Amino acid sequence: MIEINLLPKDYRKGSGSLSLGKAGVYVIAGSIGLVILLAGITFYQMHQLSQLEENINKANQRAEMLRQDIRVVDALMDVKNKIHRRMTAVERLDRHRSTWVRILADFARNVPEFVWLGEFKELEIVKPKADAAGDGKQQQPEMASNQLPASQPVEIRGYTFTLNALAAFMIKMMRSDYFDEVELVDSRDTTFVDNKAYTFMVTANVHHLSEEDLRNMIAQADQAASESSHRSLN
Repeated sequence: MIEINLLPKDYRKGSGSLSLGKAGVYVIAGSIGLVILLAGITFYQMHQLSQLEENINKANQRAEMLRQDIRVVDALMDVKNKIHRRMTAVERLDRHRSTWVRILADFARNVPEFVWLGEFKELEIVKPKADAAGDGKQQQPEMASNQLPASQPVEIRGYTFTLNALAAFMIKMMRSDYFDEVELVDSRDTTFVDNKAYTFMVTANVHHLSEEDLRNMIAQADQAASESSHRSLN
């Protein structure tokens, strides 16, 4: 017996079968392609993220190495600056050795008993500001770096057991040819080896007298003494 199915093609299969058609196949194929594309993009981004983390770790290691190098360089620069300051001080003392020997020898003779010195520091010379409008006066040439100024402010710190000893110290400095404008800036009670003491800070001007200046001062003093004795005899 011959059977002829006259139903349309869409209804020819049984109810349990599923017919997608060309559109359905295209949709499924596109979905599969999209999933594959998204999976590829995901794996690519994961690979990029892994490389980025690796580069970050390398950069952190490099930064730590650079920080160590920077600390070493800073330490070396600090040592260099200290050595430079010491060399500058030594060169300055060597250039004006005789002047400083006389100043410090005179200063040591001025220190009485019961006075201990802790610091002798030169202060910067405050230069007057130039008048912008100009006052018509000729400016004096600047002093060469290898020359000592005529006078230099200094700061002296130390300890004393009695204020009388401190006063004697200041009086001796005032009578010295190398110091003037001696002034007590600060004095405070303290304890030194279980004994009552005082800390003090004195400022003064130190004069860098050369040998020629000293000879002139001695000659003037001798002349003044000779004139005084001559007047007394007359």
